[in-house]
Amino acid sequence: MAKRRTKKRTHIEPNEDELAKIPRSMVIRLGLAHRNHSLAQLVKDFRNIMQPYTAINLRERKTNKLKDFIVMAGPLNVSHLMIFTQSEKGTTSFKIAKMSQGPTLNFTLTSYSLSKDIRKFLRHPKSLAKDSTDFSNPPLLVLNGFPKPAIAQPYEKTLITTFQNMFPPINPQQIKVSSIKRVLILSKDPKTDEIDLRHYSIETKPVEISKNVKKLINSKNVHTKKIPNLSKINDISDFLLDPNSNSGFTSDSELSELEEDSIVQIRDTSAISASNTIKKHDEVKDEDEDNIPIPEKSVENDKNENVNNDSEPNVKKRAVKLIELGPRMKFKLVKIEDGNCTGKVLYHSLYSKTKNEVKQLDKIHATREKEKQKRKKEQLQNVQVKKAKKDAKKLRHKENLSRKKNNKSENESLDPSDTEIKNKNEDDSDELFSS
Repeated sequence: MAKRRTKKRTHIEPNEDELAKIPRSMVIRLGLAHRNHSLAQLVKDFRNIMQPYTAINLRERKTNKLKDFIVMAGPLNVSHLMIFTQSEKGTTSFKIAKMSQGPTLNFTLTSYSLSKDIRKFLRHPKSLAKDSTDFSNPPLLVLNGFPKPAIAQPYEKTLITTFQNMFPPINPQQIKVSSIKRVLILSKDPKTDEIDLRHYSIETKPVEISKNVKKLINSKNVHTKKIPNLSKINDISDFLLDPNSNSGFTSDSELSELEEDSIVQIRDTSAISASNTIKKHDEVKDEDEDNIPIPEKSVENDKNENVNNDSEPNVKKRAVKLIELGPRMKFKLVKIEDGNCTGKVLYHSLYSKTKNEVKQLDKIHATREKEKQKRKKEQLQNVQVKKAKKDAKKLRHKENLSRKKNNKSENESLDPSDTEIKNKNEDDSDELFSS
């Protein structure tokens, strides 16, 4: 059987260094959140947002603790941990912890809507499976309403950098526009400081072609679309050039939909690359035929060619439409902690401390850290003592086994004449006692 060809020029696998720089995440639920089924579904929907660099098939147990996931984050190269928890009163909290030194952002989840709820009230919903091609690349992150880093306060800077570091950076010069199929919008309300999360799918459709041509294109690209019925048409031009169409569109509703969408101009790179290859081929052919070197072009000619290239019709108009995938979330920042959910509070939205109170808290945290280091040393010493006892026990066991083997080999190596004499003496003694 023939081997499938692998594309090496366009599909270059990333190096180990590049893979290590990619942020990876785990979305989990802890505590009473296991009893809330809607919160469990929200966790699954949030994992779809964080695809493809997330543990999509992760299964938590009720007995799992936060420490279990923190320990496993290192070997799995997890950079961010998203935690959903619920208190006994019913308030839901959302945490983003940066592995492994922190900080940890604590939010209160004021309201949320699941993806299945959003699909119910949309006119044309779009449902995607977790293995869809739209999730093969991370979403484009858009931050709206956040201040500039030069003006922002320290807690706002940590908030912005945490959101930006959740996804790999985008290089505009190298990335393909066609690979960006989703967008994640985080909008901050300046009055209430609430952050609104929205997740959309990006769809583009051509504008300057008729509806009948679109049907043919969709029948090729979308497997669910069928080829239109052409049995009553004498010529294909009657189908493509519909006289009843309104400037290429057969209905006013389609025109109104396009008015709602934003129309952008996209440069057709395929046409440009094809024309460049044809030009290069013609130049090489002329060189081979005439054997005359091509003269160098002057600067004025280059400028004139650039002006002519800009005016060439290599630009296509496409309508960009955003279809909401869900989920929707509204959350508010409560506090920022140092470390992984256990360090000192760096910022709190409800309480403010004086300088003296901050110094006292720093002293308390310093004493706690010393006690923690002392306990670690004691635990390490205890582990070493237990290990030494275990090794000594194993050594004694090995010595006993070797001693038994030596005794067995000595018994087997006795002279057979000695054994016969011994057996005769035993028989004589038995006869004596029997008589």
